[in-house]
Amino acid sequence: MEDRRYDILRKQNGQSLIWLEDASDLETAESRVKELLSFWPGEYQVFDLQTKQMVLNLGAAPVRTNSQ
Repeated sequence: MEDRRYDILRKQNGQSLIWLEDASDLETAESRVKELLSFWPGEYQVFDLQTKQMVLNLGAAPVRTNSQ
């Protein structure tokens, strides 16, 4: 069985991605992203290092309100 790894990244300024950490499996990566969302809202992506593809996209960019 191959050892798969997943990178957890956070989208910054709607453009660039910042690497935060890696996880040994997708379930752990998803759990960690949900934990991060609880105190650091934003958009997070998880990449499968074997396939080099995004496998999970959670959260959203902060919503701006127009206060008048």
